[in-house]
Amino acid sequence: MAKEIENRKNIRIDQEFTNPVYDVMGEAISKTAEKHHYGKYDIAKLVMALYEDDFGYLTSDEDYREQVKLLAQYFEKTYNHKLITFEMIKTIKSFEGTDIYDALTADVATIEAMVRYGKNIPAEDLCIFSEPLEDNRYDELMTKIETEKSFRYGVAVIYDKIKNTQK
Repeated sequence: MAKEIENRKNIRIDQEFTNPVYDVMGEAISKTAEKHHYGKYDIAKLVMALYEDDFGYLTSDEDYREQVKLLAQYFEKTYNHKLITFEMIKTIKSFEGTDIYDALTADVATIEAMVRYGKNIPAEDLCIFSEPLEDNRYDELMTKIETEKSFRYGVAVIYDKIKNTQK
C-alpha cells in the first residue's frame, strides 16, 4: 500500500514539472541574482537560505518574495518537500536527453563526494542523481536531497552553475 501511495505521489510530482505556476521560483532566483549582481556560488548560498525558509533574501520586485513564500507553503503541505528542491530538480531535468544533462548529473555526484569526504575523490556512484530522476522516483530523490547535506550542496552548486550560465 505504501508503494502505491508513493507511486501516485511521484506521478503527481511528474505532472507538476509542466505546471507554469512553479516557474515563479526560478524567475525570483534569477531576478534576485541579477538585481544583486550575484557571482559564483551566491545562488547556492541563496538556495541554502531557502531551505531554512528564509525568503527575505529574495527580491520583492513584482511580489516574487510573497509569491514564492505562498507557493513554498503549498508545495510543502501537498508533497512534504521543499519547493526549492523541486525547482533544482526541474531545472536539471530540463536538460534531460542531452550531453549537458549527463555532465550535470555526473557533476552532482562528484561535488557530493567532495563535500562528504572533504577532499577531491572520485564519486562512488555517478548515477546518484540521474537514476532516481530517470526512474521517476521523485519522492525518494527529494527526500535524499533534503536529508543528506552533502547531496543538497552538490545539487545546489550545479543549480548555481546553470543559473549563472543562463545570465
